[in-house]
Amino acid sequence: MDTNQYMEMFLEESQDHLQSLNDQLLVLEKDPGDSDAINEIFRSAHTLKGMSATMGYTKIAELTHDMENVLDLIRNDKLEASEDIVDILFHCVDALTQMVANVSNGDAEDASVDTTDLVSELNNIANGGAPAATANTSAQTAAPAPQAAPASSDNGVAPVVQEGTIGYTDVDIDVLNKAKSSGMEAMHIKITLSETCMLKGVRVYMVMSALEEMGTVVKSVPPAEDLEKEKFGLSFELVFITGEELKKIEDTINGISEIESISINIIDVEKLEAGEQKVAASSPAPTPQPVAPAPKPASKPVAKKEASAKKAASSHHDIMKTSQSVRVSIDKLDALMNLVGELVINKTRLEQIGSTHRISELVETVEQMDRVTGDLQSIVMKVRMVPVGQVFNRFPRVVRDLAKELNKEVNLTIEGEETELDRTVIDEIGDPLVHLIRNSMDHGIEHPDEREAMGKPRVGEVKLIARHEGNNVIIIVSDDGAGIDTERVKQKAVEKGIITQEDADHMTQAEADRIIFLPGFSTSDVITDVSGRGVGMDVVQTTIEALGGVIDVETKEHVGSIFKIKLPLTLAIIQALLVKIQEEIYAIPLAAIDSTINITLDDIKTIQNKETIVIRGEIIPIVRLDRALHLQRVEEQNSEEIYVVIVHIGNKKCGIMVDKLIGQQEIVIKTLGKLLSGIKVISGATVLGNGQIALILDVAMLMQ
Repeated sequence: MDTNQYMEMFLEESQDHLQSLNDQLLVLEKDPGDSDAINEIFRSAHTLKGMSATMGYTKIAELTHDMENVLDLIRNDKLEASEDIVDILFHCVDALTQMVANVSNGDAEDASVDTTDLVSELNNIANGGAPAATANTSAQTAAPAPQAAPASSDNGVAPVVQEGTIGYTDVDIDVLNKAKSSGMEAMHIKITLSETCMLKGVRVYMVMSALEEMGTVVKSVPPAEDLEKEKFGLSFELVFITGEELKKIEDTINGISEIESISINIIDVEKLEAGEQKVAASSPAPTPQPVAPAPKPASKPVAKKEASAKKAASSHHDIMKTSQSVRVSIDKLDALMNLVGELVINKTRLEQIGSTHRISELVETVEQMDRVTGDLQSIVMKVRMVPVGQVFNRFPRVVRDLAKELNKEVNLTIEGEETELDRTVIDEIGDPLVHLIRNSMDHGIEHPDEREAMGKPRVGEVKLIARHEGNNVIIIVSDDGAGIDTERVKQKAVEKGIITQEDADHMTQAEADRIIFLPGFSTSDVITDVSGRGVGMDVVQTTIEALGGVIDVETKEHVGSIFKIKLPLTLAIIQALLVKIQEEIYAIPLAAIDSTINITLDDIKTIQNKETIVIRGEIIPIVRLDRALHLQRVEEQNSEEIYVVIVHIGNKKCGIMVDKLIGQQEIVIKTLGKLLSGIKVISGATVLGNGQIALILDVAMLMQ
């Protein structure tokens, strides 16, 4: 069986099930008696086991099978979900996560992962060994045998249905007759699985899938639903219609592992029609061989006459239920976004042609095209939007593990998981948020005894909040911990040579608090796994600014800290102000612009060797864009009128001197590629309506 075609689906669904395992184990840890959580954990493990076995990843299947043995004891109240057992299950999930990551990277599933100790611990628990917290240990004397692995049935028990033989109704015979008249053969197939088969439902699914490529399964004993739920012994029977030779069918089924034996017989439809094998729909015939005629069914036929055999077959093994949504590769969305971008560029070009040549018909057409492309662009942008919950859902586990490592008690509150962001932004904000959470846990939240002595609750509070604010998304990480000791921060920065003592003396509270974002800064005296190397908060700021966002911090000693991140909704198509320097056109993102003003050379004052201007009593440094870009100035700038674009990043402002303001325009951001990725002042490029390239300025880097 070629499994490569299912690899992408396997990896995506494995991630979903691993996340579900993480989430529900956290719920189970807080409430060991939560039956819904236990059942959900069992279902996720069981499904992951089936998927892995189908794909041939036996190590993943074996570990999840051993997890099932323990989970089944918990589910049937034979074992308590103690802290030690939940810890082991968490370790199992970590191992499974690494194995799936190995598969994704093209490595062996067990590369750098040794599950021997985990399997041994799970088997020990399943056999009644420590840790066991239930009084009735006699029920835990042995682990369930592999062939008795429980199916994910609703009542927690997998009842075995005795295999019967197939009985044929009027409807069945009519279907077989039609097949025969089309030159097809009807076959009775009996398949017996190996006694060591762990995943009967998966083997049935593989048999059905293989047969489906060669014909149609019209009937089964037991019924399809029981086959899916593994409610049968080791054998099952099928009625199969095909145009293929018997030998090919036999070889195909034999190619599937864990099948003990196959029996295939051609069905004599004429004898069935004569009534020799016909039975009532509700009662199976005693043997598949021709027997004495049975009475025609008095009850209403189970299937409708016109129901197609194909439809019947698909219902037999439709394990993947249909839904109203589909998974789409991010590469396809990026390609679609690029095409929409090209459409926007050409629309702008047509607008220019229409206005230049005054072609009224073209102008009217472009206006209609403008509405259509606007709607298309809006839809594509919405398709690219994903809830930040996809990033947030990893943090309950991060907080849980870190709290245990630091011996602290912490409660994480998450709000606004449904807030949506562009996929490209979502992919980048995960690591910065991890750093902020770890910072709050290590430097912010105090030890429980220390909190109690200060009159605070023993359990610290960390909040992760997301919300929309105009065309931006605000993400807040807050804690009720110690806050930032501003004086200690300044002292450490001076000791490390990051700032001078003179700088420290003249700093405001807000400026001092932002020292924590400088490279190499840390207040930790001891280097640990969590912090102390001075790497983290500077990475957070760099990453956020690279996304066109800003980060601010508000803090009060002994009360807590609030880190506020402001991010653009998308990085694909933005509004920008086009400006001109000499003969070159540049774009400044509109979200970073505060205002535009006209000044003269006399308005420029030099303070501490830096050029500044004063606007409404506020001193604002200015950047001469031609000098920042190392452009050769041919002639002196007109002293009568100088254009300045006031930009801001957070609370910091700066003026950018330009030669001319062209106007606001919607632009499509294009990356510069790996060759030009080191250019700091330029964040990307765009194609204008006339086909000219305009570079997009990186406001944050210009201000630095």
